[in-house]
Amino acid sequence: MSTEQAQWAAQIREIPTVFRRALLLSDDRAIRHRPSAGEWSAIEVVGHMIDKMQIWTSRVERLLVEERPALPAYDLHADQDVLFEHLSQACERFATLVEHIPISALQREGVHEEVGPMTLRRCIELPLESAPKHLEQLRAAQTLV
Repeated sequence: MSTEQAQWAAQIREIPTVFRRALLLSDDRAIRHRPSAGEWSAIEVVGHMIDKMQIWTSRVERLLVEERPALPAYDLHADQDVLFEHLSQACERFATLVEHIPISALQREGVHEEVGPMTLRRCIELPLESAPKHLEQLRAAQTLV
């Protein structure tokens, strides 16, 4: 495992804690409030992060064993404790996978149906790059109540 992979895994593992701290756990109304039509509530952002981690884990697993696999786009709901348990599990699974990828495999390529060719490295970087944006969505959704 490279230093970069260890960093990625640590970042992935930190996501549930950072998101839980940002969620206003004592205000159920605030976390379920949609700021405007078409915008996600804070709890829906957490659900999206669960989906995101599960889907990117699946994509990375496919890239490890298939030649240029298709990487389908993806399409969210529940008690916040259950959601955070799912997010923790999804992040842990993804982080463990990242730690065990042979460095030589990071350039393997798949084809995302919306984005086109994408390396395994990029499949790890994209969800990490989007986490801060989703954290801001979560915070913003709660402040507009």
